[in-house]
Amino acid sequence: MRFSAVHYPGPVPSPAGTGEIMSDILKRQFALSDIYPAHLHRMHLEGRFHVHGLSTPDRPWKVYLNAMDLLKFSYGVGGLVLEKPETPARFVGNFLKLNAVLSGFVGEGVHWAGIEDALIALGTTEIELPGICAGLIQSGMTALSTTEKGTGRAFHFSRPGVINAVVSRMLEEKILNAFITTESNNWFPSPFLVMNNKIPRETTYILESISLNLPGLAIRSIVEDTTPEVELKRLMHKALALFARKRVFLEKVSAVRPGGPLDLLNHLGFNPSLSPCVIAVCGLNEWSRVLLDGDIDEGPDRFTRADEFLSTIQKQVFEESKQGKIKLFLGTADQGEAAYRFARLDLKIQPFYASRILNGEIRDGSVYYTKDAALPSDKPLDIKKKAEIEGTFQRKFDLPFRTVVKCLDPDRLPAAHFSKTLQHLLLTQDFSICYNCFTMESGVYQTCPSCHSTEVATYFSGKEGYECALGQTRTEGMENSRFFFY
Repeated sequence: MRFSAVHYPGPVPSPAGTGEIMSDILKRQFALSDIYPAHLHRMHLEGRFHVHGLSTPDRPWKVYLNAMDLLKFSYGVGGLVLEKPETPARFVGNFLKLNAVLSGFVGEGVHWAGIEDALIALGTTEIELPGICAGLIQSGMTALSTTEKGTGRAFHFSRPGVINAVVSRMLEEKILNAFITTESNNWFPSPFLVMNNKIPRETTYILESISLNLPGLAIRSIVEDTTPEVELKRLMHKALALFARKRVFLEKVSAVRPGGPLDLLNHLGFNPSLSPCVIAVCGLNEWSRVLLDGDIDEGPDRFTRADEFLSTIQKQVFEESKQGKIKLFLGTADQGEAAYRFARLDLKIQPFYASRILNGEIRDGSVYYTKDAALPSDKPLDIKKKAEIEGTFQRKFDLPFRTVVKCLDPDRLPAAHFSKTLQHLLLTQDFSICYNCFTMESGVYQTCPSCHSTEVATYFSGKEGYECALGQTRTEGMENSRFFFY
């Protein structure tokens, strides 16, 4: 059955980006409403879950590409010609062409890894490597059109010298449409770095991602007198049905193979039948508070219950993956839109419960849920305990559980802030920095506990990131944001 009356949020692009001919073929073969029938689309609109690739059903949601695969890759269809690279210069040329073609096509952007290893394999020396990598990122990002610059791109590097050269070039050239990822032991203070040690090292295509509204799930279990586990099973079943429909649709699109970005991905190994999908969690913090009647104390019951439910989700993902014969990952996603949408819809539908757990300001509608699995604190919490809790959560994820730090005013933040006390920045909800002795402490302080100076900046989690209040309380005189955490 087809539901022709389904309306989509925004225009759906022509399948595979290949124009009217391809679009007409698919209209005869497979209707878009077969992917998102009315009952599944309604669940998205009601905020029970969030389909991240809703407006891009003709392409994978996210791509992790290992540049080592390009060493033996050649392609020549249409106007795109890529010869097998024999030199670093040829590799860079192929990389720039691929990045330009795919950056405007993949819904959540392309994440590159293995660039350093590929250049070394082609004869690049360790001395030459930082400069070549910096130039590659500069050329690849500044050459994109204005419309493509809004698409997220990430590059994974492991060598400290390369990281330093790349982020310095990005700062000089004001390249703001990309970020660099690295392992935690190679950290450099920069606006463009992500600490992330779970990047897939092999080329991986993520077919689709769906975020579950955990606070809404908890509220519904109370209102309908069921359990969170029952509601979770219902959502997982619907998500699996949507994944299967998109897989069939992309199999039909790929079979036509008319050229274009999707055909390029096919030659790089994309196979809809073998590509995994992602179940992402949103609002675990608020979920736990709903079931504890709005209590925000970070006692052992709250953490234990949240950890147990995350384990339940992990088990359910495994079982659904096995039964549905489709590979599923439990991970996090860029849930900015979902975190705001879930909160607004829950406030509209169930204001009694939602108003007690929301973050943000209800009066102007700027409400949101916690984007990932972290349980932030409204009270100072021992940093070791916080690290232990988040470490427990992190181990349950198959795909990146990351903290992005963007320092918008690096000249005013000495490097001493990012030394041994970096964990305070990464693992606490609220933290304070003394500008006199450069001590960083978790929690809220009016004066420095070490030197007793009043030159203390306190950072709070706000609706768009971390907001700074210099020596003042949460409700007074917020200054311009300095940090963004995702």
